[in-house]
Amino acid sequence: MDEDNPEPYEHNLDPAFALDSVPTPKSDVLPELVQDAEPKFCKPEECAQGIWRLRDPRMRTLSDLQKVYPPTHRGIFTMCGSEENHREEADRHQFHRLQEQRLVNVMNYVWKPERGEMVEWDADKFLVRLLQSPGGLIFSGDSISRQQFQYLEYALASVGVDILEDPEHLPHYDHHRLHQYILKPGDAKTNYLRELAGVPESRLLRPIYTKMDNHILIGEKEIREITGELGAQEGFTLYDIFDYFPDWEKFLEDMAEPRPGEEDSVTKDTVMIMNTGAHWSRGTFYMLPQEGTAQELQARVSKAYAGMINRVTSRLAPISQLTIFYRASAAAHPTCAPKTKPYGNVTHAIEMEGDMMEALGLSTTDEVQSIIRQRWDWDRLDAHNRLWESKVNELSQRREHDGMGAKWFFMDVWNMTLQRPDGHTQNLVDAKFGNFDCLHWCVPGVVEQWMRLLNHWLFWTPEMEHA
Repeated sequence: MDEDNPEPYEHNLDPAFALDSVPTPKSDVLPELVQDAEPKFCKPEECAQGIWRLRDPRMRTLSDLQKVYPPTHRGIFTMCGSEENHREEADRHQFHRLQEQRLVNVMNYVWKPERGEMVEWDADKFLVRLLQSPGGLIFSGDSISRQQFQYLEYALASVGVDILEDPEHLPHYDHHRLHQYILKPGDAKTNYLRELAGVPESRLLRPIYTKMDNHILIGEKEIREITGELGAQEGFTLYDIFDYFPDWEKFLEDMAEPRPGEEDSVTKDTVMIMNTGAHWSRGTFYMLPQEGTAQELQARVSKAYAGMINRVTSRLAPISQLTIFYRASAAAHPTCAPKTKPYGNVTHAIEMEGDMMEALGLSTTDEVQSIIRQRWDWDRLDAHNRLWESKVNELSQRREHDGMGAKWFFMDVWNMTLQRPDGHTQNLVDAKFGNFDCLHWCVPGVVEQWMRLLNHWLFWTPEMEHA
């Protein structure tokens, strides 16, 4: 069967048989056909299962790309990664040209779910959904979550949305780990969206989306408690990566709280998408005991990670009118720099990526750097994903039984991202040791698909499965 033009049915039927020639089914054949037909839309939990296919028509130049992704006042896509202005001028110019073409190449692949497709992205409809909730959309996570946020800002600006960042009437407007965005007051687009959403003026005073920089999701007190239980010595030094927005769960509870006078129109759930993963490693959690094998040391980090999950979810689960998406940590690729295209499917990706710890060790000839890189523990990213998946399933079942508290969903993008070794920024992090960034992503790249997946999840209904 042609994958690009699949036949809707594969039953051995009389050639004269046609669905439109049978006004009333009189046997079991038609129900079987309908069941086997590919649905128009994928189930949300299945949409991230699929492959990356070449875009049609294919883009050749940055000019082609900017016709599809035109520049906006909140972002312009010109190259993969950052400019790396520390390079010598001639080298920097060549690097920029290479990264420009890399961006075009990365964006020449689009995601195709195994069955069905995702709901079409409609920025106005998405914004109306956020306005009809007390707190809009809230991101909580690390620098990769920030990349997803970056694409959202671009996507909304591309339809003429203007925003105001951290207005002084909002609580915590001056906290360096919290940034809140409201629709620009008095703007024609703002007024249009408010009327479309049918919400009162008071809703415009609160954020349409919010970004919290919480790399670890918990603060110093709990980090010391959790690691202390696992044998960490007292008094260890915490550095910048452990900084966060304190009491963010209480802030979230307030954001999700319905406001007086808005009961009839602001009725949908506030939405949060969160992640923490890349920094939960032996390298970051250096304070844990160092005795034992690498696997034993990794197990201690995983126990600390599980402790964090339990603490965070216990505070979030009771919050009403809140929908929480835990986005799985994306795959990193130890040897991304030579890669120029996606793997053909997830099976191929799993075979090629194999032992990540070994690959990290072999990604440099320097003995000390080899040890440092192995302690990044990229081989544990998906193991930690599965801890979250288990907890989210538990919380979802409890919520289904009790009918109270937050709604929980696990957004599993691991297989989707494992297939994209070519999609990382590949910025040169350390010239001396040839260390390229194989963790962060070219934007829009794969993170665009995360926003499309969130959009699909928000607007999907069970009836769409049989559309």
